Amino acid sequence: MRKRGAILKMVIIHILLVGFVFAVFLFATADKINARGVRQQVLEKQVALLIDSAVPGMEFAISKVNLNGVVHKVEIKGGAVLISVEGLSSIKGYPYFTPYDVGVREEEDKFVVMVG
Repeated sequence: MRKRGAILKMVIIHILLVGFVFAVFLFATADKINARGVRQQVLEKQVALLIDSAVPGMEFAISKVNLNGVVHKVEIKGGAVLISVEGLSSIKGYPYFTPYDVGVREEEDKFVVMVG
């Protein structure tokens, strides 16, 4: 009986340790993976909403270093805003709906979106 009890205790301890290590790994990686993607989507949506509400002749700047991370690239393609944040490239972007021409120019410390 003692041998069975000892084996059962060892199995329970191993299961708990493996579960603990798995949980720590899961929480550590989930935070890092989701944070960049969410920041990128938020920034794309904000820029698309600004474009939607802009009138011809308006310009607005996107700082390369902002609350959503370091912005590497801003593109306007096929009616969508594509922003690369902290090395994470945008795949489909966020659509905007405006009848005006939209362009982007890069300056030293910012990207300028022009609506005209």
